[in-house]
Amino acid sequence: MKVFINPGHALGGDPDPGAGGNGMRECDIAMTVGALAGKYLTAAGCEVDLLQSDNLMGESPDYPCVVSTANASGADVFVSIHCNAGGGHGTEVEVYDNSGGQSVQLAECILAQITDSVGTTRRGINSRSGLAVLRGTTMPAVLVELAFIDTAADANLLANCQDDFARSIARGITDYERMVIA
Repeated sequence: MKVFINPGHALGGDPDPGAGGNGMRECDIAMTVGALAGKYLTAAGCEVDLLQSDNLMGESPDYPCVVSTANASGADVFVSIHCNAGGGHGTEVEVYDNSGGQSVQLAECILAQITDSVGTTRRGINSRSGLAVLRGTTMPAVLVELAFIDTAADANLLANCQDDFARSIARGITDYERMVIA
């Protein structure tokens, strides 16, 4: 299986670091978790491409384009990694349309692994047809909101459990792979 991982927001935080809170930046957490997940997936026999870029659909030509790069990669699945903000708690996974299909299956596998392994609150699988990375990709695609960077308890998990989040994402993807092949 080939997996395309997109740690959210701009590499190094310029021009967009994403959400911030509790002394952390979303772009940094997403990159660390994404790189670790890629390492675990590679060890499990998957091929992995990783791209963190603020250019999602070609709107910022100075940066690599996430959607066109993912679509040209031959990836079987697309996983974008983010941190939520706004004062809530827990993990949620966004898909283009949550009425069924392979993206929902992938989302369920990843969400179950994170909430079971890391212990975050399960916020569910949500339809987000307006998100460029879900709308524009041609393979099953999900956007994982790990936890809330601006809530103390969740921020503690984001600071101290990045490896656990990464392992959970990798296990969720391999769970999905086994389900699709079965």
